[in-house]
Amino acid sequence: MQTDDILWRANMASAGRPWRRWLINTLGTAGPTTLALLLAATGGGVDGVLFRVALGGTALTFGVWAFLLVRDLRSLVDVRVTGGGQQLRMTTAAGRVLTRAANDVAQVDLVYTPWRDASAVTQGELRLELRLRQGVLGYRGRWCGTRSEERHQTVAMWRRVCPAATIAERVQFRTEGTGD
Repeated sequence: MQTDDILWRANMASAGRPWRRWLINTLGTAGPTTLALLLAATGGGVDGVLFRVALGGTALTFGVWAFLLVRDLRSLVDVRVTGGGQQLRMTTAAGRVLTRAANDVAQVDLVYTPWRDASAVTQGELRLELRLRQGVLGYRGRWCGTRSEERHQTVAMWRRVCPAATIAERVQFRTEGTGD
């Protein structure tokens, strides 16, 4: 592999920074917070039911917002090979850039989910789950619209770059269910 070659790139619509969702979550947290502060300031006090509901809404929306932000900090957008093939530069959806040695990768799981459409039998979604030796777990990223040959090339590249890692490729089917 050449220096600065792309080993993984998520090409889904939300692969970049999800500014719109972050803005909506921030405003969703600010709304109940503002209501709680207004109720406390206008003489409603902190004993009122409305204040407690607003405070509970603030806590709930902040918890959801924090969960999504942490998930974005761990979702991979791309992985590049740098340093003559010795290092991986990983970019997350939140814009954080991590540089790790290729030998630090302990496990690479490539999960392929074929699309339901019968005309797209050879296409599907490829998801990366990367675990590092230092205990950093759960980096995920999606690569939509991959073909079978691209999937096999991706597995071969990961094996070449990270020979000490366990590289697993599995297929996961989506089922329609019975509608019960």
